[in-house]
Amino acid sequence: MSDFLQLVFSGLAQGAIYGLVALGFVAVFSVREIVNLVQGEYAALAGLTAISVVGTGLPLFVAAAVAVVVVVLVAVALERLTIAPIKRMTPLLSIILTLGVSTAVKAAMLLIWGPEALRLEPFPGSDFTIGGVSIRAQELWILGTAAVLGFLVVRFYEHTLQGKALRACAEQPTAARLVGISPRTATMVAFAIAGLVGATAGVVGAPIYLASWTSGLTLGLKGFVAATLGGLVSFRVAMLGGLMLGVLENLVAGYVASGYRDAVAFVVLLLVLLIRPQGLALKASGVRV
Repeated sequence: MSDFLQLVFSGLAQGAIYGLVALGFVAVFSVREIVNLVQGEYAALAGLTAISVVGTGLPLFVAAAVAVVVVVLVAVALERLTIAPIKRMTPLLSIILTLGVSTAVKAAMLLIWGPEALRLEPFPGSDFTIGGVSIRAQELWILGTAAVLGFLVVRFYEHTLQGKALRACAEQPTAARLVGISPRTATMVAFAIAGLVGATAGVVGAPIYLASWTSGLTLGLKGFVAATLGGLVSFRVAMLGGLMLGVLENLVAGYVASGYRDAVAFVVLLLVLLIRPQGLALKASGVRV
């Protein structure tokens, strides 16, 4: 029983990372119906940036803050350079465009940091054991950060006038313009939020799961799978989907074979596409994922 609980708890920590990345997909898609495949690279870039800043001698939390700010600025800059100039953006065009940007970002990280995976020093705290389950302090940081940030994002998008205005740009773009809501500004804000949650995932996850120029690909894929569970419009289902995916991966790795861990995401994605393409959220996005 303790082995099962250990796998579940570790899976929740891993799934919280996926959930944060998934929030970034939803944050952008729910505003402009753009599938942003650069989302996973935000996490990788933040982790590597934090490691470099710590290497200069700055405290860990200062380095984490610097990394998050840098990634948010990068996310906004990429949106201004690649998304904003396109007049008629479609989900398919956004996939092709952001895939190219993702490849360029990966190449830049490879040139700057090299091919080796790097580890960020862990956040403060002591590991302990409860009922035979080993709990690492960093996993508590991950779960706590994901809970707080997830709550704030949902609160902003669903319970504030500014957040509802952002979502109005996707649902009624013409009406949004008529009442003074700029879709261009809304898209920029959405990308900034996506950069924020992606960067946070990368920083809190780097002490355990490492950071490398390729880590964004895996995080992006699994975050996208979690986001599709909510039809790319539900923040709550996206976060829960990430947690579920992390637990399923750990259970498969623990009871079947570790080599099948990454196959879980593909199986879940295939089942969603075949059974309920609009996702598990009660509100459909109007676009098949």
